[in-house]
Order: sequence, then C-alpha cells, then structure tokens
Amino acid sequence: MRLRGLFRSSKPHSILVKWVLLSTIIGFLTGIFVSLLEIAVMEILNDIFGLVLRNPWLLPLIPTVGLTLTGLIRDKFVENSYLHGTEEVLDAYHYRDGDLSLKDVPGKIIASILTIGMEGSAGLEGPSIHIGGSVGAALRKLLAKIGIEEDGRILLLTGAASGIGAIFKAPLTGLMFSLEVPYKDDMAHQAVVPALISSVVSYITLVSILGAEPLFRHFRPFKGLDLYVIALSLIEGLLIGIAAIFFVKLMDYVERICRGRKYVYRGLIGGTSLGALGLITLLIYGGLYPLGLSYDLVRASFSVKDPYFFLIMAILKMIATALTLGSAGIGGVFIPSIVIGASLGSALSALDPDAMSLFVAIGMSSFLSAAFKTPLASVTFVAETTGSESYIIPGLIASAVSYLITGNYSLPKNQKYVESARIEELERVKVKELMGPPPPILSSEITIKRFFSEHFLKDHTFSVFPIASKDGKLIGVVTINDVDSVPPIEWDRTKLIDLVRKVEFLDPEENLMDALDKMYDYDMCCLPVIDHETGEVVGTLSADAIIRLLEHKRKLKKYPIFLRR
Repeated sequence: MRLRGLFRSSKPHSILVKWVLLSTIIGFLTGIFVSLLEIAVMEILNDIFGLVLRNPWLLPLIPTVGLTLTGLIRDKFVENSYLHGTEEVLDAYHYRDGDLSLKDVPGKIIASILTIGMEGSAGLEGPSIHIGGSVGAALRKLLAKIGIEEDGRILLLTGAASGIGAIFKAPLTGLMFSLEVPYKDDMAHQAVVPALISSVVSYITLVSILGAEPLFRHFRPFKGLDLYVIALSLIEGLLIGIAAIFFVKLMDYVERICRGRKYVYRGLIGGTSLGALGLITLLIYGGLYPLGLSYDLVRASFSVKDPYFFLIMAILKMIATALTLGSAGIGGVFIPSIVIGASLGSALSALDPDAMSLFVAIGMSSFLSAAFKTPLASVTFVAETTGSESYIIPGLIASAVSYLITGNYSLPKNQKYVESARIEELERVKVKELMGPPPPILSSEITIKRFFSEHFLKDHTFSVFPIASKDGKLIGVVTINDVDSVPPIEWDRTKLIDLVRKVEFLDPEENLMDALDKMYDYDMCCLPVIDHETGEVVGTLSADAIIRLLEHKRKLKKYPIFLRR
C-alpha cells in the first residue's frame, strides 16, 4: 500500500523518489545483462579470431554460418523480424506508447551474438539498447499488474540510456543519445532525470564486473584552438557529411535489393560476400579490419600514418556493415559509424599529419552526428571514450556542419521530426476519445428569432448546430457566426434553412488528423459527430479541443515531474 501511495502521489519529492527507484532498478538490471552480452560476444570473437589465424580458409564460412543462423532465427523464432535494436525501440516510442514486445527479445539477442560474434560488422550498442528498453518495458508491465500505471515512453528511454551508458562505459553519452535519437530536430526532454540516473547506475554495474578502462585510451589530448583548427574542423565536417550520405544510401540500397526474400537466404548470400571480403582483407593487409567490432582499426587510426589504407578501410567497413545488416544480421550501426568516422579522419590527416588525433576524434563525432542526427551525444561519446575533453569544441564545429550537410538523411528509419511526430500523434487518437456532448438537432423551418429565444439564450455551450429537414433528415449545419451575419431586422423572416452549410459530418472512429482536414476543407472550427450506422448525433469536436490536447502533451513532455502522477 505504501508503494502504491508513493507511485500515485503528485508531490514533487515523491515523484522524484519514485523515478530514482525505477531508474536504479532499470540501470542495475541492464548493467548486468549488458555485461553478460559483452562477455559472450568477446569470448566468441577471441575464439573465432584465433581459429581464423590458424586456418584462414575457414574465414568465408564463419560469417556465412553466423548470418545464415541469424536469418533462420528471424524467419522461424521471432514474430517481428523486421525491427531490432534502436529501430525497435524508436518504433515502440513513437507508435506504441513505449510498449516493446518482450516475446522476441531472447531470439533477437541470440541472433545479435551470432551476428557480431561470428565476425559480422555490427555494434553491441544495438542489442544493448534493446536489452535496456526491454527492461524498462518489462518493469512497466509488472507495475501495471499491481495497478500502477507509469509512462512507458519514459521507461523505454530510461532503459535505452542505461544500455548505451553501460556498453560504452559512457553514462553521459547514454543520457544524450537516448534523448536525441527519437527526433531529428529536438530532444525527448521528459526523460532527462530518469535516463541520467539509469545510465550512471548501469555504468557502475558494468565497470564493477568488467573494469573501467576507457574504450579508446591512447588518444593524446589536443591543445590549442585557433582559426586554423576551426578551419580544419569545418572542412572535415563537410567531407564527413558527404561520406555519411553515401553510407546511408548504401545501407538503404543493400536492404532494398534484399527485401522480399527469406532472411535465411539473405544471410547465406550476405555472409558469403562478407566472408570473401574478410579473406581478401586478411590476405592483402594481414587483418580482419572491416569485420566484427573493428575496435583495433579505431586504435590504429590515431597511431598509424597511412591515409590511403584508412580510406580503403572506411569504404570496406561501409560495405561490410551494409552486407551484414542489410542481409540478415542483427546489431547496431553506432560502432560501425564510429569506426568509419575514425578511419576517414585518419585518412584526412594527410592534410596535417601532426594533427592526426584531432582528425580522428572529430571524424568519429561528425560521422556519428551526421548518421544519427545526434550532435551532442556524438561529441560526448568522443570525450568520454577517449578520456579527453580537448576535442569537444572542434568536434562540435565539425558535428554541426556534418549534421546540416546530411539534411534529412539518417540511419534510424523511425527517427522523426517533431512536427511529423505531432501529426502522427493525432492520427493515433480517434474522434470518439476527444469529442464533447452532442448538440441539439434543430429544425430547418425555425426562424433565427426563435433560435435565439428557445435555444441559444438558454444554452451557450454549442457554436455549431446540426439541422434537420421536415422529414427529420440531417441536411447540414448552422453556426453562430452564420446567424450573427444576419441583421436583427430580418430575424423574423429568415429561417435556418436559408443559412445551412452542407458539410461532411465526423465519424467517431476516424482519427483527429482526418477530422482537422475536414474542418479545413469546410472552413469550420467545429463539426458534429454522427454514428453513421444509426444516424444519431453522438457528439461534437472542435479544433480548440485538438489544440488543447497537443498543448497538454507538449507540457507533459516538458514538465513530466509536475504533471504526471
């Protein structure tokens, strides 16, 4: 009972305590599960790498087996095979009020381990976000069973933040990414406090198990910001933005040509192609650089001066990632984007070899910003994973340029502009959920004088009235503005039939966006709602009511602590 009282209290202190509790639970559980995921993948990768070095001829078989098995899982053992990782979390956030399906989670996590562990080019952040979002969704469902309703979208983003914060050992990146990634031009402000707490808790949990060493610890701090550095940042941001557009188009192209086929066949073809690419790279360059997580390529990018090599590696990493995720693989594209950005940055360091670390760092942040539309998370990621804040300003400059250059291009398909998200919100709400009480039906034969004396003066509630003919058939509407337009001297001899507007009435089952379209078409701010099966007027809907609904949703997003119970 005390728990229910805490969750239902509207006092700011109680709400804060509630979210601290929920966020801590989500962060702790996500940290444990993500630790297990990383251990499993790294063990498989280490074994596979040793096997390939001893038997190079096996390399073409390994990604083929991994992606074919992943395709089999997607075909046979998961219901929603199309979505996974970040895309599935965004889909649940925008379209299902944070309700993430839990039935497919085991199958998709196993598939991601097979994809990445068997040298598929994908990132661990995809399954990590999925794990965190699933923990948040599961907690929501558990609370609902005991009669406690919580905001599923906030819990979902809280889990996503903890997944990112844990896998990258970067809690601030987890916070910023989870807030930025739902929208191309705004942030999900409502989840700030819960996402911050959960990402910190998940980070502490993971580093307690796996250690706190930064992902890329060998970066040398960069000193000095002048016009020359700013110019280099602008140039790199421009070039990286163009490269990001090519990558997004390549991902779309491979996915498009694979679409319509069973995932098991897609995995067979994609895995074979990926294995061939890896074998060629191994024979020519002595490593599996484009395959797997490619962390070693990032570490080499700021110490090995070979621009042509890294340019080739960037292109091969794009191809490998498109083959992996465009065919049947399950995993993230955040880390591949970081690897591509680092490789391109190292290639561009040919402009000034002494500034190699600078080029690599801002290459990572600007490519990530362009590909995901997350400029703040991108810069934060570089600062946290390199252990140096000296790249923040140049990274912000380059990230802003690449963000603008890419325009509408981005890797997450379910990422929205704020305005389009609001339109989609209206499309998810039916007229019957917002309509007011039904107005009285008036006879077309009554005069304006009688209308005022018998109806309007007694009840000012309605501004639009449905009008019925002598035989009782609805023939249109009359508005207060229509009546006011008639001079009082003519009220005795003017009947409502003389003012009738022929309109299409609203249906209780249609959505609010369609209702607004009708109001616009007929230049009306309000329309009656009719049950078309019975012909009965069941309500009325005004544009003001829809605007108030949007305003209420906006306030809930901006001030959740004070408006949610």
